[in-house]
Amino acid sequence: MTIDHADDAAVLTALRDARDVSSGSTELSNLVSTWETAYHFSPARLGLLAPLRISPGMRVVDVSCGSGVLSRALGEAGASVLGIEGVPDRAASARERCRDLPNVRIESATLAEGLAGAGPFDVAVLCGALEHNDPRSLLSAVTNSLADNGVVVLAIENQLGLRQLLGGVEEHRDQAWVGLADFPGGSGPRAWTRGTLHRMLAGAGLTAQRWFMPYPDFTMPRVVLDESAFRHGPDLVEKLVRDPLQGSFGGNDATTSGRIAHRLAMAEGIGPVVAPSFLIVAARTPAALSTVVEPGLAWLISGARRPEWRRTRRLNPDFTLQTIHSGLGDARSWLRQEHLVSEPLRPGRAMDAYLLDAMRRHDIPELTHFLGMWRQTCLAQARPLDPANLPHAYLPHRPDVPVLPPDHLDVHPGNLIIGPQGGVTRVDLEWHAGHGVDAELVMLRALLEFAREVVQGHAPHPWQATTVRGVLAELCALTGLSTALDGRWDELVAAEATLQEQVTGQLADRIAAALEHDVDADHGEPLWQLPGGLRSLRAADNARRAVEYERDSAIGREQELAAEVARQSARIDDLAERLRRTEHELAMARSQLDLKDDRIGKAFTELSAAVHEAALAWQTNEQTEAARAALDAEAASLRSRLSRTRARLDALEGSSLVRTAHRSVWPAGRLVRGVRDLALGRPGDEPDGLLRKVGHRAPGLVSRLTGRYRSRATSAREAGLHFDLPVPGTLAVGAGQVLELVGWVTHASVGVRSVSIQAGSVTVPARRGHFRPDVAAALRPGGVRVPDGSGVTVRIPVASTSAPGVLPLSLVVTLDDGTVLTRELPTVSLVETELSPVSARWPSDGAKVAICMATYRPDAGFLAQQLDSIRAQKHTNWLCVISDDASGVDHVATIHRLVAGDERFVVLAHDENVGFYRNFERAMTHVPAAADLVALSDQDDVWDADKLDTLVERFADPSVTLAYADMRLIDTHDEVIESSFWRHRRNQWSDLDSLLLLNTVTGAACMVRADVVREQVLPFPPGTPSAFHDQWIAAVALAAGRLEFVDRPLHSYRQHDDAVSGRRDNRLDEGLPSGLGWLRLLLGRGEDPELEAVADYELRRVAQFTTVLLMRQWHRLGDVRERLAELTRVERDLKPLLARARADRQTTAGAERRLLAAAVRWKSLRGRRLRLPVLPPHPLD
Repeated sequence: MTIDHADDAAVLTALRDARDVSSGSTELSNLVSTWETAYHFSPARLGLLAPLRISPGMRVVDVSCGSGVLSRALGEAGASVLGIEGVPDRAASARERCRDLPNVRIESATLAEGLAGAGPFDVAVLCGALEHNDPRSLLSAVTNSLADNGVVVLAIENQLGLRQLLGGVEEHRDQAWVGLADFPGGSGPRAWTRGTLHRMLAGAGLTAQRWFMPYPDFTMPRVVLDESAFRHGPDLVEKLVRDPLQGSFGGNDATTSGRIAHRLAMAEGIGPVVAPSFLIVAARTPAALSTVVEPGLAWLISGARRPEWRRTRRLNPDFTLQTIHSGLGDARSWLRQEHLVSEPLRPGRAMDAYLLDAMRRHDIPELTHFLGMWRQTCLAQARPLDPANLPHAYLPHRPDVPVLPPDHLDVHPGNLIIGPQGGVTRVDLEWHAGHGVDAELVMLRALLEFAREVVQGHAPHPWQATTVRGVLAELCALTGLSTALDGRWDELVAAEATLQEQVTGQLADRIAAALEHDVDADHGEPLWQLPGGLRSLRAADNARRAVEYERDSAIGREQELAAEVARQSARIDDLAERLRRTEHELAMARSQLDLKDDRIGKAFTELSAAVHEAALAWQTNEQTEAARAALDAEAASLRSRLSRTRARLDALEGSSLVRTAHRSVWPAGRLVRGVRDLALGRPGDEPDGLLRKVGHRAPGLVSRLTGRYRSRATSAREAGLHFDLPVPGTLAVGAGQVLELVGWVTHASVGVRSVSIQAGSVTVPARRGHFRPDVAAALRPGGVRVPDGSGVTVRIPVASTSAPGVLPLSLVVTLDDGTVLTRELPTVSLVETELSPVSARWPSDGAKVAICMATYRPDAGFLAQQLDSIRAQKHTNWLCVISDDASGVDHVATIHRLVAGDERFVVLAHDENVGFYRNFERAMTHVPAAADLVALSDQDDVWDADKLDTLVERFADPSVTLAYADMRLIDTHDEVIESSFWRHRRNQWSDLDSLLLLNTVTGAACMVRADVVREQVLPFPPGTPSAFHDQWIAAVALAAGRLEFVDRPLHSYRQHDDAVSGRRDNRLDEGLPSGLGWLRLLLGRGEDPELEAVADYELRRVAQFTTVLLMRQWHRLGDVRERLAELTRVERDLKPLLARARADRQTTAGAERRLLAAAVRWKSLRGRRLRLPVLPPHPLD
């Protein structure tokens, strides 16, 4: 792996956007996601400066200062700093990093230009600079810029470093052992041995030298050893360093355990010679060194933490550990940090070293012995849980688990020292947690960290396990913690993520995800265990090269043949095109000749007709002028007479006699005439008015008394019927379906008593009284008495045996006088389920998963994220059907561009916009015929890599028909709003009755069996504007089998700016009336558009879904059939909703009460809306 600088422009942008650019900035450390970004933003970089004594006023030059990490730290220490950087973008980044430090100046120049005329300097820092330049000329120029007592601080890799000796890849060259080959080629960055570097420095006049060894390297050291520490034996160095390659920049890719090799090298006296890297402080005289370098044997640095938790300790020559820097902690946290100004270094060897020795020898009894000693030491001060103890991440109040003292948070075996006499002492008691810690969790935490060091450090062990989780399980088995590991793993991950978030400032979710990934990552066998070693690898590489050569040759030949085929095809196409153009030109010439002949004939005909029409027009014009003059004279006479008549009528209308007649005489007269004409069978406005008043009150009596009247008024009744009832041309029936017609019916003269549809031999009554103000506004001005509630709906069940076939329909309207009017409606063609499976090749083995994605004008960035997350699925045997709902040419082109070249995606662009409910149905009809499972996808979510894998596992149980998972909510900037969708809402997946009233299964989170989709889900019911596809799918799946819920998020569900932050779902009956408020609903008082929509759409949706479900699943529903049948009547019967509302089930969040309120209000308004209005009299004008 090649580790290079991060993108310079991106680093510069990040620094410009940051508010805190200090050397210990938590804001910048939160940007660390790769080794490259760590190089620029991790505060662990500053550990290199720990042995140095930088005083205010010192003159310091930072050669090749990069993005200014060390320049910033030196400036904060009070030094006057000149940073020199030859790459302009990096120099700009360094200026931005030091923007608020007037004592730091950054020059964008070559080293020679930057040093020319500068100085003299007290300190020159060369961190990663020497290996990129000519060493002698650079050291000469730097030395000449120093003051007499100036020093050079040189940080560089070791050519014979332990990581390089063990086969680690050299970070700048992506090659192993290239240093041992002495960097052949002579170009590019390189390193040198200890002796060569000593001679280089001495040759530049820097004979006084003090050597330090940073571990695991100089980039982000956690330990810096003075060379003198090695004189005190391997035990001291091993106790301080532990694994010398743990945390190496770019990862530990050595072929064997660095800890074992390091101890062997120290035993042979060559520990400093094979140190991974060097920190050298060199000067002209020893006295100059003492002004810059602190005395000490070692420096222990905790630099990757938040500033309030960072700590640096120094091991003094008298073997005392002295804290030279510590944070102030966080007073708001349950976590505390205890600092000892000074403490003695305990003699002896760390217990983890003994454990590693036993594992290397495969000595299980000895390993068990030491693990037992570790457990006994951990539990020595155990006590029962005190309910008064403050709960925290590592004390979740488990009454059956003992509690350890607060300083037992970190009981890593490396923090237990076995002294010369065999006694065990705990050291490094830095962390204290609340009033105590959960014994099981902290012991699991210690073994987890030890297991990570074993696996990632390539340490030998007696087991076959190649993952951290596997080694951890073996350790827990030897310590009696297997049950705790199995039962409390999720609890441990959450606790550790919370702790690390406190200490490092990183997000807990990201920490938990990284931990889960690390423990299951298969590291394979170390190279030292591979039979044949490098010979096997070389043989495999030679075989690979041979195969690649054959492949490249075949590809080359194939390309040559393809080019020749393309040339011949192009020649054929050119000849065919020339022939086509010639034939087309000949046909065009013939056509033009025919057109010219036709045009000449038409021109003569049109000319003759025009002459004739002109003569007629002149004659007609003369007659029209004469008639107009006569009409004008007559109109003037009529206006004069009308004016006089209007004056007389106005005088008459104002008289008391006429007013009395208006109130009583004339209405009574109209009533008498109406009764008379009704009895005599004389059609007219007065008998029709009488029917409008009493027809709906006594329909039976009116029918008996108006027989003769009906027969004479039939023609008028026929002409007065108005209706609009759209009928679909085709209905997909599947295993049972309903035909739902929505429209309006009214009559111009009398009220409508009932409406029904004759469907074949079945008569189905319609539901009347739906509010249609649009119809009233359109027809009333023309004299039609349209009630406000002229709307009708009718639901016609259609059995599966009816398809294929046709369904004749007739509209039957019965008026208040008993007249029955019939109209033929268009015939409906009945077809079976319309499946059009796409043809595609499945990419791999395993369950075949068809992903159905519905898109409409997708955001390109969000869609790209979703498509990438689908491509990243661990379960790879999937195909994705993208159904676009008429987004337009540009959006469809974007979709095609994002999936170009990936045959796993099938894009179906539709010209008709049908909405998301129908678009998902449309996508599911195209599921490949061989698919086993169907997963739904939104266009702007982000899936976790194990989403398909996890859901597929749930279908190992054949009774499971649908599985769905929790999901986290994110905003448009990918920030997490809520870690769980169900945090504020009750989830349920077992009660079908509740699921039909309130959906709890989110489509984007679910997967369903493909045979259930083909045989039961499709086709969807007609739906309403409030219908959701996922509620229908979940109801069918629950009726057909069992639902399974995965209680952790498997994808990120995006909430847009107009969505409610955090998705907090309140009860649906909040805001509904109580007490006397229900009386207002019963009386139909007040406007309530929300309840109006519930009555029109939700009640219809419940009845519609339940009707279709019963038709398709009647044989499976058993005892719940009758209860579900009640829901088919919710539009006309209040009892089912009333009974459910009284039960007050928590699983429906009050949906029954909301539906009941809407139904009560609708019934109270229905009678009023069906009344015929009184039309205003025509104006006299």
